[in-house]
Amino acid sequence: MMTRELARTGLPIIYNPGEMHSSARSETTRAPKASETTAAAIVSDIVSLGLRRGDRLPAESDMLANYSVSRETLREALRILEVQGLITLKRGPGGGPFVSALNASYLARTATLYFHLAGATYDEVFDTWKILEPQLSAKVARLEDRRLKEAAFARFLDYDVEEHEESEIFSDLNNFHAVIAELSGNRVLTLLTQAIDHIVVEHVLGTGRDTIPEDDAMSHDHADIAKAIIAGRPRKAETLMHDHISEVVERFRERHPERSDELVQWM
Repeated sequence: MMTRELARTGLPIIYNPGEMHSSARSETTRAPKASETTAAAIVSDIVSLGLRRGDRLPAESDMLANYSVSRETLREALRILEVQGLITLKRGPGGGPFVSALNASYLARTATLYFHLAGATYDEVFDTWKILEPQLSAKVARLEDRRLKEAAFARFLDYDVEEHEESEIFSDLNNFHAVIAELSGNRVLTLLTQAIDHIVVEHVLGTGRDTIPEDDAMSHDHADIAKAIIAGRPRKAETLMHDHISEVVERFRERHPERSDELVQWM
């Protein structure tokens, strides 16, 4: 039986770039399955053809001929892409595979699987959050387009929590962080930051909130950060974001002291 200590330590993390393409693979790696290589080919075509959200992929018969695979392999490839949230499979007349938007929640879901097996805790997620977002805020503050920033943050500057429903407030406050990630202009940072935000929100901060008092404090923090970003003050924006995240984490730790050291849960 696996000991508790082993479970808390987690599986070892290895770093071996190029191993998947090496002729001397280790026992822990394998050649990609036909369905995986087909899924990769479909993704490559989505990008090269410039397909957008809502665009329909070719008919099954066309894809079978194009990728030279069996129907079983093609359908498994499409299921792989569906599970990753990259396509939507619609049934019935007019149905088929359609391109989806990129949703960082799927990246977060995969990440939590690895974090859980590695033995990572929510405290480590918090640390990552505090490293990524303050620097991202500073990066956005350096943008020269003030009008762009004003338009992006307009709804957060005079936000009155008492004028909104609780579910709406929670969504709006969390969207503030998504706006900063999107404005960064760095798609890797956007996806990574939003994935961490998804984990923080869905696993941790979405439970046991103090509603109006807490939401009002967060709204004021967001307004101050937005003003610093709009004014082009990167150092102040970074400091305010760091302090804001630290306060949010501290409030959570006071309410749920036992949860910070919990393993990150998959899904």
